[in-house]
Amino acid sequence: MKQFAKISFFILFSLFLFNCSGAKPKTVASTSIENQNNSENIPISESKSSSTNEDPKREGGSIKTAIKVKSIAEEYQIVKQLCPSCKVKGQALISEGKKHYDLLNTVNDKGEEIKYYFDINSFFGKW
Repeated sequence: MKQFAKISFFILFSLFLFNCSGAKPKTVASTSIENQNNSENIPISESKSSSTNEDPKREGGSIKTAIKVKSIAEEYQIVKQLCPSCKVKGQALISEGKKHYDLLNTVNDKGEEIKYYFDINSFFGKW
């Protein structure tokens, strides 16, 4: 429970700092679950591409099909429902213009990476 509280605090604090610093279009604030001290803003064009399961047609498989949520906790619940064997390996905040999205990077029991995009505009920057 303490680990979850620390992760939640870190994510919320990162979102607060990102929102206060003036959002720049097409940036990613990435948080690794294994190493929380290595978060940084990386332009999307410079982000590393890897063999991940990013499916623009799957619900939550791309920004265009991002799943609308009302909280970060809801994101984790949805991932658990969609992929019970998946483990979250990292989370990223993505901004495109004035819209904000969370990206959860997961790995299933076969070792395949699966990305889930969430539309967080209903609550981002409102606390």
